[in-house]
Amino acid sequence: MTLPDWLLSDGLKALAGLAGPPLAVCLVLGIAGALIQTTTQIRETALTFVPKVVGVVLLIALAGQLMLGFAEAYTKHVITHVSAVIHVVNSDRL
Repeated sequence: MTLPDWLLSDGLKALAGLAGPPLAVCLVLGIAGALIQTTTQIRETALTFVPKVVGVVLLIALAGQLMLGFAEAYTKHVITHVSAVIHVVNSDRL
């Protein structure tokens, strides 16, 4: 069974485009929070959790429409070309 090349490559691009920005924000804020905790020697879980939540909420508020448009374009592409995927799967069963 050979699926179309665009299915996997576009799927990975969509995954990176949708999951990448929130993960990057959490990474940067997590490192910043860890540095603050290390320098001040304060071990409070809220110092790492709250900035990450606020950062992701701000990211969704500012770039959520762009991310939703990206997901919508990928979904439309998959739905319009689903016949190629179904044809490949059914041709292998013959």
